[in-house]
Amino acid sequence: MRNLTYGFEHLEHRYRVLGGNDAPVIPVERRLNLNDLLADRYGGDYASHPKLKSLMELNGGIHRHFLTGEEEVQAFQNNEFIRMHNSTLSKVGFLHSAIRKLVSGKLRTASRGFGIALDRIFESRYAKAIGLFATAITIGVGIWQIFLWFKETIPK
Repeated sequence: MRNLTYGFEHLEHRYRVLGGNDAPVIPVERRLNLNDLLADRYGGDYASHPKLKSLMELNGGIHRHFLTGEEEVQAFQNNEFIRMHNSTLSKVGFLHSAIRKLVSGKLRTASRGFGIALDRIFESRYAKAIGLFATAITIGVGIWQIFLWFKETIPK
């Protein structure tokens, strides 16, 4: 969504061409790029090219209404607008699902590596509970040790 060919600026332009006067504008600093978010978290090889289709395959399969770019062009030329609309809905639905899975740590990707494995392990509730429990014990032991240290250093 960053370039003039397919991006926010292109959508604004299309809106104006189709007769809209005041296109809604999302400020650049408020825009999020899902590809960049996924690459930052899972590495650039989180899915093979084409990334959307590959990510769909990794997370439950390709929706029956999904069309590739070439198939969408063909559908447009054949005036199959409902088919194009269904394809768009399948992609939007998948992106919604992918974002939810990304946030919950359940998105499946092709990324491999020790860092990715650690991230997945420590995103679980069990790991967080163990970490909280260990932290509480460590704080308690630390306070006890400070108490013992003061007890020994204070003259009687």
